[in-house]
Amino acid sequence: MTLKNKKTILRNESGIAIIMVTTAVAILTVLLAQFTYETKLNKIRIQGQVDKVQAKLNAEAGLHYALSVLKVYREAWNKLEDNTSLQSTISKSDIEAIATQPFIVPIPVSTELNALQKNAIAEFEKESLIQGSISVSLRPITGFLNPNTLRVIKPVNGNSSQSSSGQSGQDSSSITPHQFMEKTFTDMLERTFRNEIENNEDFALHYSNLDPKLLVKELKYYVSGKEDYEEPEKADIERTYQNLGVEAKHAAFETADELYSLAGWDDEIVNLIKDRISIHNVSVINVNEITINQLKVLFPEMSDVALEEFFKYRDGDEENGTSPSSFKSDKDFKELITNRIGAVESSDFDKRIKEFADADIIIGTGGKLFKLESIGSYADTIYKLTAFIDLPIKPQAPSTTSQGQSGQQAGGSQNLDDDDDGGNGQQQSGSASQEQKSTGKSYLLRPRVVEIRTY
Repeated sequence: MTLKNKKTILRNESGIAIIMVTTAVAILTVLLAQFTYETKLNKIRIQGQVDKVQAKLNAEAGLHYALSVLKVYREAWNKLEDNTSLQSTISKSDIEAIATQPFIVPIPVSTELNALQKNAIAEFEKESLIQGSISVSLRPITGFLNPNTLRVIKPVNGNSSQSSSGQSGQDSSSITPHQFMEKTFTDMLERTFRNEIENNEDFALHYSNLDPKLLVKELKYYVSGKEDYEEPEKADIERTYQNLGVEAKHAAFETADELYSLAGWDDEIVNLIKDRISIHNVSVINVNEITINQLKVLFPEMSDVALEEFFKYRDGDEENGTSPSSFKSDKDFKELITNRIGAVESSDFDKRIKEFADADIIIGTGGKLFKLESIGSYADTIYKLTAFIDLPIKPQAPSTTSQGQSGQQAGGSQNLDDDDDGGNGQQQSGSASQEQKSTGKSYLLRPRVVEIRTY
C-alpha cells in the first residue's frame, strides 16, 4: 500500500456519524433507564410515606375516640358521686366495662345482624371519612404498682410519716401505706420469679439466686433523694452503681423505660415485669381485683376464715352454688368487711383507709388510669400507638364546717370545668386525699394523655 493510499484512508470519515449516533443512543438509553428507575423508586417512596401518614392519622383518630369515650366515663363517674342512690343499681365497674369495649373500623358485619343494623353500618361507613382501618383497645390499669410510691420522704423535725420497712420487730398491724407498697412490690416479684423459674430453664439457670427484696430496695434508692434513703442495703446498692460507673437518678420515674437504668436489674428482669408497673399517677387498689396477699397487708388482723369468706362472696363459690358479687362501691366493701364477715371493726376500717388516703393510695371500684392501644392501617402500612390516659381527681380544699362540706357535696360535680384542673397530674393526685377527707367524694377531671409511644 502506497503512502498516497494510506493518507486517503486516514482522511476517509464515512461511518463516523453512525458510530456517534449509536454511542449517544446507548448513553441516553442508560440514562433513561436510570431516570425511570429513580422515578419509580421515588414514586414508591412517596406512596409509602402517604400510606404511613394515613395509617398514623387512623391511629390518632383511635386516640381521640378513646378520649371522647373517657369524657363520657368521667361524666358517669361524677354522676354516681353526686347521686349515691344510683350506686345500688350501677357501679363504676359497670361503666368502666362499657367504656372499655373494643372499637373496630370497618365495623365487622355478622350474619346475625338484621337488615336495619346492616343498613346503619353501611350508612356509617358511607359518611365516614376514615380510609383504611382502626382498631382501638382500652383497658384499666388500676391494679398496677407505681415505683414512685416507694420514694422516701425526708423526715421533718425528726418525725417521718414514712418509716423504714427494714425495721425489725415491728408490729404487722402498724404497717404504713408506703410499707404496704414495698411489700406488695416484693410479693409481686417473688411470685413472678417463682413462676418464671418453674417454666423457663434458661431463666432458672441465670436468675435462681435473685433477691426480690434487694431489687425493691434498689427501686427505693433510685427514686429517693441520695441523702434521704438510709437503710442497711444502701452500701451494697451504691457499690453496684460504682462498679458499673453509673449514677442513680434519685428522682421519680418519668417513663417506664427508665427501669432499664437500674444497675441491679438486667433487661430480662425489666421485660418480665415492665407491663405490671405504671409510673403514672397514684396507685389504685381495686377491691374487685384485690388479691389475698394485698388484703392480708391491708387488714393484717383478718383471719384465714374471714379471708376465705371474703373471696367466696366476691368470686362466688361453686360448692355452695353462689354466683360472684362484685362491689358496687367502697361502701359495699366496707359493709362486707365490717358487718357481714365482721373481720374488722368499723372504726379500725376507717382509720386504715384514711392512712392509705393520706399516702394517695385510693381504695375504689373503678379505674382512673387507662392504657390505650390504637392500631391504624392503610394499604400495607400499619401504625401502632400506645398511650396512658389519666383522669385526675379534682383537688378540693377541706371545709372547716359541716355546712361547708354539704355545700361542696351538693355542687361538687357542677364545678368540674375542663379548665379547672391546673397543674400537673402529680399535684392533683396529691390533693386527692384532701378531697376524700373533706367530702368523701372523688370527682374526676377531664382525661389527659400522660405518656405516648409510637411504633
